Amino acid sequence: MKYFLLFFILIGSVVCKAQKYALLDKNMAQPVTYTNSVSSTDKYNGFFPVEKKMLTKFITVLKEIETKLSSKNTSGEVKQYETGCTKFAGLAVRLASETRMDYVITSTCDNVKISMHLCDAKVSNASNDYFVKTWIKYIQSYLK
Repeated sequence: MKYFLLFFILIGSVVCKAQKYALLDKNMAQPVTYTNSVSSTDKYNGFFPVEKKMLTKFITVLKEIETKLSSKNTSGEVKQYETGCTKFAGLAVRLASETRMDYVITSTCDNVKISMHLCDAKVSNASNDYFVKTWIKYIQSYLK
């Protein structure tokens, strides 16, 4: 009887699914939701998926980009990042007054590819810095 009960507890723990993805709203209007799968509907609704186990690393990368944006000494070098199923592709655009940063983040989860323009070179580094700081606060407020 003891082994029988242990067997059912073991089977129950294997069958239960943990939530694998955090869906971040690109416009920060809706709360972060956690889900087991990503679909093309999430892309249409304006969500950006990040693996739940990689959220802290994702925030660390965002903070590095934010630090680079806020520094006055922006060199021409831009670092490329990869956290789980998310890739950060960066570019430095040199203008007469400053070097502006451009980052596009792409997440490929469950065969659904979703991209987001994190920093746009058309906008000043200060404005991009403000958006990234706000997005970090948004994500941190919903961490589980």
